[in-house]
Amino acid sequence: MSILGNAVVRREDPAFLTTGGDYVDDLDLPNAVHLTYVRSIAAHATITSIDTTEAKTAPGVVGVYTAADMADLGLAPNVLPVFPEEMRRPYVASDVVLYVGQPIVAVLAETRAQAVDAAELVFVDYDILPAVVDPEAAATDETVLFPDHGTNVINRMASESQADFTGCEVVVEERIVNQRLTAAPIEVRTGAAWWTDDGRLVHYSACQGGHPTRDLLATIFELETDQVRVVVPDVGGGFGAKSRTYPEELALGWYARALGRPVKWTETRTENVMAMPQGRGQIQYAKMGGTRDGLITAYQLDVFQDAGAYPIIGAVLAGMTQRMLTGTYEIRNVGFNATTVATNKVSTTAYRGAGRPEAAVAIERMIDRFADEIGLDPAEVRRKNLVPKFTEPYVTGIGTPYDVGDYPEALRLALEAVGYDTLLAVQARRRDGGDRSLLGIGIGVYVEITAGGPGSEFGSVEFGADGRLKVVS
Repeated sequence: MSILGNAVVRREDPAFLTTGGDYVDDLDLPNAVHLTYVRSIAAHATITSIDTTEAKTAPGVVGVYTAADMADLGLAPNVLPVFPEEMRRPYVASDVVLYVGQPIVAVLAETRAQAVDAAELVFVDYDILPAVVDPEAAATDETVLFPDHGTNVINRMASESQADFTGCEVVVEERIVNQRLTAAPIEVRTGAAWWTDDGRLVHYSACQGGHPTRDLLATIFELETDQVRVVVPDVGGGFGAKSRTYPEELALGWYARALGRPVKWTETRTENVMAMPQGRGQIQYAKMGGTRDGLITAYQLDVFQDAGAYPIIGAVLAGMTQRMLTGTYEIRNVGFNATTVATNKVSTTAYRGAGRPEAAVAIERMIDRFADEIGLDPAEVRRKNLVPKFTEPYVTGIGTPYDVGDYPEALRLALEAVGYDTLLAVQARRRDGGDRSLLGIGIGVYVEITAGGPGSEFGSVEFGADGRLKVVS
């Protein structure tokens, strides 16, 4: 369905519903070997020894590699240059592991089953260290995960001003937890790589960005971008978690060069749930104040953002929460603070809105708390505080520009569509009769960023007479 309400036929569906898609793991690569990883069973530990003797002699094994073997590859590049250099992630762990599921040894064999069997023959000894799993505790630096950096704090953010609750007739506060979650795409992470005779790297990836992956690989292997060809066929879901290509996959070119053969890697579902970067991971301290007749006059949100063991996109998500702090509401007296920390968990990354749903959860929850405290209908409190209809750019209390909007009308239509007044009457009748089957009615108002950079950009594509897509501008 398009935004105009008319049906749109998706051109890709017939193939998906009949012959199926064309995925990375479907690649038939002659002479390819298969990769699996030995992963950490500890959240935080020193590696005291790695014994690969039996694995190297297992049936079908063609290569077993530890960090010592891969020293020339160095550390994976930071996703953003602002992240601390001391927190760069190794492709496989060497001295210390920082989360359950961190790769320690790469095992390659003629078949996937042989690689998995051989990985079971690798023995890793650990000296267990204190694990830091609570972002608030991580901020105290009682246990520092990166001694060379000296602190678990990756960054701090603060708005220019903080909310002033002086004069508020009512103030409500709450600690809100946006728990971590896994994207769980139908297709797990998977990749394949090989080198051509003229020294070019070909890399197939089930990712959400072929060009960023190409640029990363060019940096890692010291190539020009035109010496790297990245192919992204059909992708079985990503939801933001595949917006970056991770070190387990970025190292495929190294294995392919070491063995002189194509390399394929597809993680298991267990590995995906355990080791693929996750979403959310934000603890919020929210405070809202206003008048007893329902006008919100002050709002403060302070958050602890869990970035996980190594900073990637999750380490900047709090900035997106700040941008959407006030949602659809006209609140000028606002403030925001954030502390982003490293913990002994898999990294956090983008997932379905990435920082913006966290802002919506906070303000929508607090409006409900505020409405309950003053005894007014939560829909009425929302109506009273929504930004009025605007057709010219509007800047929120936290400084985020919006283009156009009519939030009061959108709320009216939504309440009308669900029969809100009828629901309220049914709720009251049931409660009066002692029936607790309808205890609450949830309302959520959400607005989203659809462009992240300065200025504006425009692109257009259309189908030509031959049925092929062509870029118009």
